[in-house]
Amino acid sequence: MKRVIQAILIVAFILAFGFFIYFFARMRQENLQASLPVAGRIVDLGTPAGPGSQGKAASSTKNRAKISPDWDETFLDTLDMNLDEDEDLEQVIVVKHSLAEGAKISILIADFQPATGSYFRLWKGETLASKPNAFVVQPRDLLGDGSIELLCFGIDDSNYQTLTVFKRASRGPAAYASIFSAAGLTIAVEDQSDATRRSSAAISVFEPAPGGDSPLDQKKAGYKWNPVRKAYRQETETFVPGAKIEQLFINKIATGRAADFETYLDGLWIKEATAQNPSVLLYFDSGRRQITIHSLQEKQEWDWNDSNTAFAGIYASISNSAVPEMLRLLNVELVGVDKVKVGAIAQQIVKFAMREDWNGIYRRFADSNSPSPASSLEPIPIDKPFSVAVAGSERSCSLLLRDFEGYYRTEEGLSLTLKAGNFLMVEGDKTRHGNFSLFQFGGQTILDLGLIDEKNIPSGRLSYILSVRTAKDNGIGTMVLKPAHILSERAESLYRPDIVLSRLGD
Repeated sequence: MKRVIQAILIVAFILAFGFFIYFFARMRQENLQASLPVAGRIVDLGTPAGPGSQGKAASSTKNRAKISPDWDETFLDTLDMNLDEDEDLEQVIVVKHSLAEGAKISILIADFQPATGSYFRLWKGETLASKPNAFVVQPRDLLGDGSIELLCFGIDDSNYQTLTVFKRASRGPAAYASIFSAAGLTIAVEDQSDATRRSSAAISVFEPAPGGDSPLDQKKAGYKWNPVRKAYRQETETFVPGAKIEQLFINKIATGRAADFETYLDGLWIKEATAQNPSVLLYFDSGRRQITIHSLQEKQEWDWNDSNTAFAGIYASISNSAVPEMLRLLNVELVGVDKVKVGAIAQQIVKFAMREDWNGIYRRFADSNSPSPASSLEPIPIDKPFSVAVAGSERSCSLLLRDFEGYYRTEEGLSLTLKAGNFLMVEGDKTRHGNFSLFQFGGQTILDLGLIDEKNIPSGRLSYILSVRTAKDNGIGTMVLKPAHILSERAESLYRPDIVLSRLGD
């Protein structure tokens, strides 16, 4: 009997020890997984890796956090940098609380302890930012006294740009203290210096100024370092007039959807050049999610991540495939007709400010989207050929009015039937019909759809700048419609996606 009990106890002990090892290993594995920031968790849902994929995956590897997160923390990113006078690197960890609704993004500093050879939590501070896809950190000598401040740029729930600055505390239980925290349309840090020494940088916060002559009017609040209060304090407020453009134009571009503004940006933009600042080219490609910058020094291609809506533009984080951990927070703001202001904030691990060619005012390079002057509408003869632009080229082709009659359909399922001066447009459960007409306007061909409701009463119009792609028989193979607004002097693009209709039959 004693041997049986002894055997049972031995088996129970072995099982208990096995369960302990299993759960301990699982806990260690979960802690190890949690220490990898979200920015480094890559899930490949595509085809098996090709010859060049191994290098790409290796270049995207992120550092693991030196410490484990608390039960309600999610580590978003990690940055190794030297914030003090010793030779050991500290780690700045970007943190978001997992369960708290509307929680702000915080930064956590893990410091190295030489006595134990391990890292420990030194300090944690909260910022005003809440969007995890647009947050960058800069270590900079902001005050010109040789110390390192942490500048945390981000976006809040109201889609305002935020900046929180933390300074190393000379005394007290907290290792760092907040010396500036604000949100605005845009925030600019302006380095200042005199002939003898570098002084503290000024901070400008731009906010909307409603009720003025232009919807783009802003006010600029200027902040300077106050050595008595050990914090930045507002000292000035100035009015910044915006371009006098119509609210209707702004509403067509800044619709509140980031995708609409991205479509507007598609194409080539050129920076206004000065003697000290040569011209720079920016090319936006929302389809491939890439932004290319051409300067005198080099050409760079950046991956374009998800955008956030701004006051009259977007905020977006971009990354370079060569150095994926070095993000940029890009702000693109409408300031005039085909005129935008671009500002970039770089994530850094070094103490000195990085100089780049992004910042400035850009104008759209003249292309097919530019408004075309026109004196009057030119009706198209029924039995005479007329010139129609070929999509994607500078060529044109000659067609007759009857060549456009037929049945067309997009890949998304929208269908359009043109016959005997009437049209029928079907998109999902929505059906529209009425009369269609073609005319020339400033060298462009315009398709105008006059809508008629169930009671045969005119109920609106849809206008498109029309171009075609020819088939093998030189007829129409594809019709490309660019949504437009017909004004007295020009056909103005609405900067919405083109409607590409393939011809399927008569």
